[in-house]
Amino acid sequence: MVNNGFMDKKKLFEEIVNATKVVGPAIITERVYESMFKHHFYTFKPIYFTIEDFPDLSRTRYTFYSCNKHLLVGYIYKCKNVQNKGIFVFSHGYGGGGHHCYLDLIHAICEQGYYVFAYDATACDESEGHDIKGFTQGMLDADKAISFIETFKEFSKLPLYLCGHSWGGYSVSTALGWHERVKGVIAFSGFNEAVAPFKANGERYAGEKASEFMVYVDTFERLLFGDVYKTTAVNAFSRSKARIAIVHSEDDKSVPISAGYDIYHQEFKNNKRFKFVKLLNHGHASVYHSLEGMKYYAKIHKAYSKYVKDNKPSEIEKEQFLKEHIDRNKYNNMVDKKLIAKLIEFISKK
Repeated sequence: MVNNGFMDKKKLFEEIVNATKVVGPAIITERVYESMFKHHFYTFKPIYFTIEDFPDLSRTRYTFYSCNKHLLVGYIYKCKNVQNKGIFVFSHGYGGGGHHCYLDLIHAICEQGYYVFAYDATACDESEGHDIKGFTQGMLDADKAISFIETFKEFSKLPLYLCGHSWGGYSVSTALGWHERVKGVIAFSGFNEAVAPFKANGERYAGEKASEFMVYVDTFERLLFGDVYKTTAVNAFSRSKARIAIVHSEDDKSVPISAGYDIYHQEFKNNKRFKFVKLLNHGHASVYHSLEGMKYYAKIHKAYSKYVKDNKPSEIEKEQFLKEHIDRNKYNNMVDKKLIAKLIEFISKK
């Protein structure tokens, strides 16, 4: 449901191509990274969810450390009907804040009888950090989150699963390779490697000229993270025995389907450990919504965007508009729960 921070891709890559003629790819790359990653991201609370939106959902707060020694915050969620079927580690997307943007999806998983450990990545919402550095940081945080849950004796005999959307889909898919205990993964709208969104969108909007920019993206990632940035979901999937469910919409404009799903399908289409769900018109943020939920999500966000554009409201006025126009009963129940049940059924098979 997040990832509004993924850039206006056509405009961005057109600017990159034009700017490289004057400034040079190295400087442009640094500026792009600064624009995209050198922030602490906070959830715009009026448009997303709180624990009060789901009366049967409860949670316990925990903290653990990132590889950069930042204190990260996470919560173990459960429903009243928890059946000890297993525990999920959930990783959120980029740009919209932290895991609270996904409480409706988290709730839907908990309703199936599972615990969910959902955390805020570095420099997102409650977690420490001035900036997230780059997409590779998500994988490193996911690794730490999974390791943290693996220390809990009370969950030691329960199956361990992973779930993530977009940046979170990439994060859990790549971190999987370091955790043999994981039994299954659900990746919504994910991508194969840290540089994949740049590569896919660059080729889409800038053609062959994007290759000049990509050389510096690779170099920049290596400078920030070392060779670990090369870790791919394909390699992690190959090393693991986990069951993998991949969900992506063909019309996704934030993470093109070519950046993840197509790569995985080409490699694993005949592997019985994999389930591929290709949707046609669910976009990016609505990929796990029902048709009714998708329409309502689009309606609210369209109305809100128009209101902001036409009125230039203050933050207080924005909040008031959303309070008056969102039907929380509809908004809190946009998730396609039948899809979630089918995905969980697949990854939990023995």
